[in-house]
Amino acid sequence: KQPKIVSIMRDTLVPIPTKDGVEYNKINAAYAYGGPDMVRKTIKDTFGIPIQYYAIVNFESFPKIVDTLAPNGLKIDAEKDLEGEGTVIKKGPQKMNGNEALQYARFRKDEEGDFGRVRRQQQVMTALLSQSLNPLNAWRIPEALGVVRGYTQTDIPFGFYPSTGTSYLFSRHKPLEIFTVPVE
Repeated sequence: KQPKIVSIMRDTLVPIPTKDGVEYNKINAAYAYGGPDMVRKTIKDTFGIPIQYYAIVNFESFPKIVDTLAPNGLKIDAEKDLEGEGTVIKKGPQKMNGNEALQYARFRKDEEGDFGRVRRQQQVMTALLSQSLNPLNAWRIPEALGVVRGYTQTDIPFGFYPSTGTSYLFSRHKPLEIFTVPVE
């Protein structure tokens, strides 16, 4: 009953079940082998983390989701100057649109590689959750949720959102916990 973000680095070598037994490959290959159910099984078998629900967000839908949930821009304190796919991001506090947030979260062409990328992804997700799931924005949430669901593929039942979202919005809760697997 406590929201968490767990990031598993894409290059993590894991055993993935196949029809011929087990193949060791990068965790992101599990999706190609069997979609979200294979990812869920691989994570549970490898790390002992049961995944109750999933949501698939792609590079086309992510900017639309950010722009829907943060229509005036997502407040991010960029940790450094970055440039990716024609998008230039300068170090410091700013409001990013969906495409800028995507490029910021995807960037990994520096000395930190995937570690820096995962940290920036977590920074964007934390900002998105804290800025969009704010009691002052509660009136916008039902409409935004409908739009966001249209941009994702998920097995989260629609009834899950009102009870969980209301509980999270209006109750006292611990801060969002963030983990990375494997640890640095």
